[in-house]
Amino acid sequence: MADKMNSVLAVCWAAAQGDINELRRLVASGVDLNVGDYDNRTGLHLAASEGKLEAVKFFISKGVNLSPKDRFGGTPLVDAKRGDHRQVVALLEKHGVKE
Repeated sequence: MADKMNSVLAVCWAAAQGDINELRRLVASGVDLNVGDYDNRTGLHLAASEGKLEAVKFFISKGVNLSPKDRFGGTPLVDAKRGDHRQVVALLEKHGVKE
């Protein structure tokens, strides 16, 4: 359980930093990119909320759920809009994400 949580937190941290190399390493080690942290926030939530376009592209390329809800009902699209990250919003909407 601790290893799983550490992996999830590592994905969230790397996503928030936009660290694609670390995300690749985590995927290669078998980490599930769809799993959320203690608030059910996924790496995609963090990348979107921080405006990390390349990280969002990475998550999309890996086929993650593009509309996961955190425990507050928030989605990556809502997070990107809140942060005024227009490129991330446009990319998610291009991939069919709606509020």
